[in-house]
Amino acid sequence: MKLIEFCHRKIKSVHNNTTKCESLDFVEMVYSNKVYPLMYCRMVIQGSFDIEKLKKAVYLSSQYVPEILYIYDFKRRCLVDRGLTVENVFILDRVGFEADFWWDLSRNAQLQITFSKEEQGNIMVIGMSHILADGSGFLQYLYLLSSLYNGASLGNKLQNTRDISPLLKNIRVQSETEQTKYGKQIEVSPLRTFNSGTKFFCLNSTIAPNDLTAIHVKAKKSGATLNHAFIAAYARVIARLQNTDKIILPCPADLRRFQLEQDNLTVANMTGIYKTIIVEINPQHTFSETLSQVCIEMTLQKNRCRCFAGIWLLNFAFHKTPCFVLKKAIKKSYHLLPVSYTNMGIIDHEKLYFHDCNINKCYLTGTYRRPPDFQLSISTFRNTCTLNCTLIGEDVDESIGQFILEQVKKELLKWIQE
Repeated sequence: MKLIEFCHRKIKSVHNNTTKCESLDFVEMVYSNKVYPLMYCRMVIQGSFDIEKLKKAVYLSSQYVPEILYIYDFKRRCLVDRGLTVENVFILDRVGFEADFWWDLSRNAQLQITFSKEEQGNIMVIGMSHILADGSGFLQYLYLLSSLYNGASLGNKLQNTRDISPLLKNIRVQSETEQTKYGKQIEVSPLRTFNSGTKFFCLNSTIAPNDLTAIHVKAKKSGATLNHAFIAAYARVIARLQNTDKIILPCPADLRRFQLEQDNLTVANMTGIYKTIIVEINPQHTFSETLSQVCIEMTLQKNRCRCFAGIWLLNFAFHKTPCFVLKKAIKKSYHLLPVSYTNMGIIDHEKLYFHDCNINKCYLTGTYRRPPDFQLSISTFRNTCTLNCTLIGEDVDESIGQFILEQVKKELLKWIQE
């Protein structure tokens, strides 16, 4: 009897300390051998930053998002408590720690914080598993962590929602656009060559507040958004580098904007993809003509809810279909292109701050891309926009990556001078 009671307690304990994978988490897991599911927030902080207070904040945040201290079991498709603590999250006082930013999610926590005191200030990199959350969910966690560091008392009512089912109610996905149908015939060439390099590069180029404001004003006058302008600039750079007149880009979209209230805590994967944004660029096309194309296509796809395409079926089949069948279905439906784009949005400085400190620089990045893949990531903090790419490769990849970032920036700055 005692043995049976012990087994029941053990089973109950395991059950209570396991979080099942959701369908969009699984999409990130399927491609982990090619694009390892990690993302980062990088900060330069001046002032009396208190590491012990941050550790306490991480502990308190685990009451709302316990999975930050779990490992991910790739075979069972779930996040599992293996007894990791806050101390397992931190890597402290290490200079030149770029390679530490790539860690094994099946052995370590889904959160990692690297902190080092250097001449330019305290350098902090907060990394999170993309299996646990998308970019918007990551930002929500950063705001939660910041508020707890600053002494906020959030009570027991706050809960994290990971289920995407509420997002799918009353959503009607309409037909593909003509550009999307046409884009299926277009081949996508990489921006860099394959190599076996193992160096890690985090590259960025910034657009100053005055210039970003000018870009925003001009985009608004054109009936476009900042995001449309960034995509247009990126597409024009790709067209020149590849000597082509037709560009195809996948573009992520935050599904929360269609349904959920903004105050909800959703540290989860709730991102769909406009799978094919087609841009035709002839040598005689001006930036404004390219922007107009992007704006029309993005507006059509948004109005038709194209970022939800296939997600309802995936979510319906997820807990009813064998793992190997789902993997094949996802790889057939969600193709990873060697050239990609993500706008990780605005980092709200009124929500991300630490008492007695100033954050001088802050930006978000995606995972480190192996050759020949390349992703442009964009984020904005205090009206300073950071264009970023994170690469694994050789020294030549660093040169290529920085050149692309500078060319995208140049396209935008040239446009506002026209």
